Amino acid sequence: MARIEPFVEALRDLSYALDGLGIEWAVAGAVAANNYRDEIRTTGDLDVLLALSDNNLEDVQDALQQRGWSTTGVAEDFLLRMQHPRAGRIDVMVSGTDYENGAIARAHRVSHDPQLSFKTLAVEDVVILKLIANRHRDNADVESILVARPDFDREYMARWFGEFDLDGRFMRIVKTAMDEGLLPGGDPPLDIPDLPDP
Repeated sequence: MARIEPFVEALRDLSYALDGLGIEWAVAGAVAANNYRDEIRTTGDLDVLLALSDNNLEDVQDALQQRGWSTTGVAEDFLLRMQHPRAGRIDVMVSGTDYENGAIARAHRVSHDPQLSFKTLAVEDVVILKLIANRHRDNADVESILVARPDFDREYMARWFGEFDLDGRFMRIVKTAMDEGLLPGGDPPLDIPDLPDP
């Protein structure tokens, strides 16, 4: 189970507000990645991905403000940056592609306690979105997930790696992990069809 203690209250609010609005959503980012790696990475924010059919962030913003949240920024119709009174920054992102909508649909429910359950992105989608983001910390997150060697849906990953041209980026991370001795050489972390050898 990912370390979510700093965000439990925020996740309860999100669950109440978003489920009440009938919005499909899933936890993304480092908190989602923590479900799939051996060593938890501390993070100062919580990322949430929403499937909004009408891209109306105002209803989401209003519902969260009624629970004491404040808005610190809005980027057009795809990002709502909120501040929870105790949990800190929460980035509420609207899915803008069929891929992201599919990722939310594939997300699986995790239970923190009898009063709190929420959906978190599947490991494949955490890796794909972190490769797309391509920041240093995202690449480090992908490496730490690879080291934990979870079971991947290889065909699903190969499809989206090809769609988003992620093969080279992924294999550079694999090679770095092998060079650092985190992955055994000659023992591929993924036998993904159509991916080049590192």
